Amino acid sequence: MSEVLTADFSTNTQLTDVEARILQRYQTLAKRLNDLSRLITALVEQPIPQLLDNLRVLESKIALVFTLFKGAVYSLFLQQEGLSNDEEQSSTSEFT
Repeated sequence: MSEVLTADFSTNTQLTDVEARILQRYQTLAKRLNDLSRLITALVEQPIPQLLDNLRVLESKIALVFTLFKGAVYSLFLQQEGLSNDEEQSSTSEFT
C-alpha cells in the first residue's frame, strides 16, 4: 500500500496525462483517508474522562448557538409581526 502512496505517476511513460492526473488524485485521496483514519484512531484511544470533558465543552457551545439561534428567530418573528401590524394600520387609516 505504501508504494501506491509514494509513487510518482507523472513520470510514468505508460500512462496518459489524464490517467496520471486521475491516479494522483486517488493518491491524494488515499493519503487524506489515512490521515483521517489516524485521527479517528487517536480520538478513540483517548481516555474516557478526557473525551467526556471534550463532549461537555462541545455541548455547552451547541447550547449557546441554539440559544442565539432561538433569539434571532424570535426577533425576526417580532419584526415581521410589527411590519404586518404597521401595514394593517396604514391600510385601515387610508379607508377612514
